[in-house]
Amino acid sequence: MTERHSNDIFIKGTVILAVSGVVVKLLSAAYRIPLTRMIGAEGMGKYSAAFNIFMPFFSLAVAGITPTVSRLRAKCRDGDTDSLVNIKKTAVRCFGVTSLLATVAAVLVSWLYSGYMDTPMIFIGVILLCPNLVFATFEAVYKGISQGSMNMAITAKASLLESSAKLLIGITSVYLAGVMVRDNAGDAQLLCAFATISICGRICLFYMYKNFKKTYPVKTVKTDGTVTAKILFSMAVPIAASALVVSLANFFDTVICLSIVKSIPDYALMAAYPFISFFAEDEKAIWLFGVYQGLCLSVVNLIPSLSSAIGSSGLPLITRSMRSKDRLTVEKQTTRLMSLTAFLVVPVSLFVSFFPGEVLTTLYGHRGAQTVLATSFLRFMAPVAILSAFTFPLNSVLHANGKSAVILKILMVSCGIKVALSSYLCSQEKINIMGCIISQIVFHILVFILSVLAVRNCSPGVSVIKTLVMPVLVSYLLLTFLRIFADFVLYTVPTVFKTFMCGGIFVVVYLTIFMFMGFFVDN
Repeated sequence: MTERHSNDIFIKGTVILAVSGVVVKLLSAAYRIPLTRMIGAEGMGKYSAAFNIFMPFFSLAVAGITPTVSRLRAKCRDGDTDSLVNIKKTAVRCFGVTSLLATVAAVLVSWLYSGYMDTPMIFIGVILLCPNLVFATFEAVYKGISQGSMNMAITAKASLLESSAKLLIGITSVYLAGVMVRDNAGDAQLLCAFATISICGRICLFYMYKNFKKTYPVKTVKTDGTVTAKILFSMAVPIAASALVVSLANFFDTVICLSIVKSIPDYALMAAYPFISFFAEDEKAIWLFGVYQGLCLSVVNLIPSLSSAIGSSGLPLITRSMRSKDRLTVEKQTTRLMSLTAFLVVPVSLFVSFFPGEVLTTLYGHRGAQTVLATSFLRFMAPVAILSAFTFPLNSVLHANGKSAVILKILMVSCGIKVALSSYLCSQEKINIMGCIISQIVFHILVFILSVLAVRNCSPGVSVIKTLVMPVLVSYLLLTFLRIFADFVLYTVPTVFKTFMCGGIFVVVYLTIFMFMGFFVDN
């Protein structure tokens, strides 16, 4: 495969996954925004708590599968269908067992925690989410095969199908539950929201399975699966462990920090947030946690998803280049990964930081105190999303170089510091929930710095910092002007119109500047 052909495939795969990723996130936002409005901050707090307990087990079972299978598929010769089907069968058997074990563990832990917190809805939510753990395991195998084959369209279609089904089924069921159930309507809506995740996961799995059977109709394989299983686990364990460490850190945010904030006297929370007594009579800590998770993090987490397409496309491409041992080509492709990541995520992150209130109002509507509080959170967290977004391409480079264990070490150190810092800060009455935000910022800074140093060791010719300079400089100057323009010229314009107007101007000018700089030709 020539370098030009590789670049064409990479760009095509990146564009497909990036466009589908944006559409998926828009569909997810279209689902999550009305969901937040219907179940409220307290309901979103329970929803987020159940997810944070479920996610460590989900990460343990699922996170390492797609990149592992993708790497293994990329190492196979084109047309070697027997090896490909052997990879699929072995992966399904091995990871199917681990997913069942993770399901049992998730149920047990959620039962213990919900009893401790006296919140049974968390346990019920995890029970309803568990089928999706098994479905997602098999789905990840099929996604890994398609991505390793550089066929990103299948993954994109599956993600679009799942998000569309979640939007249609989820919003309809949650709305009907709120209308038809008179007593405990909020709990009924939460049950529908949890069940929707597993139903849509089953739909997506069925699509991936039918597509695989159509593309690779081979039924018998002569190769032994034992060797393949050993390779799969040797690759998947460090990746899964890395994802598990991050999920455990979020889990401790829920278990420890939420418990600590709940133990803070009401008068202290009301002194920090005077308006809280008007919106959360009983569950003040859960209300704060819901604003942090449901509003602030929901927006921040949209930004790194833009770079996940670049990481997914880059992993098999760099893996194939590593086979030729052409270090110069590998470094060129790595630099291209970083440049595209900076080009995409820097302007989005800084726009959210400059217009946090407008973005929240556009997405969630006028929510009064919740929007005011989330705006202050978002102003500080949005720029850090730039560092978080670089996790995907940086990890792809390290995975392709066989440095998955390095990623695990980086995350273990960073997550340990995050948990210790958030536990201490949340216990301070004047800081409370802000401790989670401060520790999150410190965590992303540490991960970024250590990951950049690790990539420099693998590819000395790659400079991640240089790729950030121009996007940051151009975005900062444009957004400073737009912020002044919005405050002094558009102050009477409705918030939603102001957001779209400023965003449209920013996108057009930003793209024009980079077009004249020759960015699109070089990359």
